[in-house]
Amino acid sequence: MTWSSLIVYVDDEADNIQRIEQACDLARAHDAHLIGVSACAPETPMADAYGAGILLGEVLVVQHERAESALKGAEARFREAATRAGVRCEWRADVGDPTSLLTHHARAADLLIVGRDAADASGWRAPHPADLVMRAGRPVMVVPPTPARPAADAPVLLAWTDSRESRHAAHVALPLLEKAEAVQVVELCDPDDLDGARLRTTDVCAWLTRHGVKAVADARAYDDRSSGRRLLDCAAEMKAGVIVSGAWGHARMRQWIFGGVTQTLLTDSPVALLLAH
Repeated sequence: MTWSSLIVYVDDEADNIQRIEQACDLARAHDAHLIGVSACAPETPMADAYGAGILLGEVLVVQHERAESALKGAEARFREAATRAGVRCEWRADVGDPTSLLTHHARAADLLIVGRDAADASGWRAPHPADLVMRAGRPVMVVPPTPARPAADAPVLLAWTDSRESRHAAHVALPLLEKAEAVQVVELCDPDDLDGARLRTTDVCAWLTRHGVKAVADARAYDDRSSGRRLLDCAAEMKAGVIVSGAWGHARMRQWIFGGVTQTLLTDSPVALLLAH
């Protein structure tokens, strides 16, 4: 199993250049084709356009021109970084909703690389990672601003639960795991289920070994930290560059309201997070 093509989303966020560079590093490590994608939806005027003495149609034309200008700037940044890195690349962009456009082009790649939701990010300019994970049918790597460690060839923490989502995430992440410096399969469990967790993580490591991945099983009992925070602490201990996890094993709306492991990882992970649903 290989990653033959990757998509990186290009926008105007401060972390954009680092995200493109991480994508170039991954493309080079996997000898993959890199596709830059960007979208910009013209913002709907919130005020009465006539009040400013401009017809609504004229406002929309101006907004459309601004969107096209933003996309040209994004293309220039992407091509410069890809050329500097020496990776094969192509560019796709359109005026429209970023999440929808990226979902549309997901068919062309094995992995989508996006930035984390920023407090000042506009839904007109950047995709929503959580929505993308649920809609794209492809694994999504969410790169935080100023990642603590690079994603390419770095140690990987595989967050394990005995669920469909974890099994799927482990499978789609195989190309990453095969090239990782080290892999640690971590399951958090009740204290009276440690033997069961050790058996499950050992099974996963045996399966990975048959795919040429050297992995270590690590079963840990719950403590007073949340599961999401515990996984982040485990990643810091092993100096992981990527956390691989299944996304939303329970109803997403319930976890959005009450909190959950996926939401904690999305919000707080200092390293790249590969999610699959």
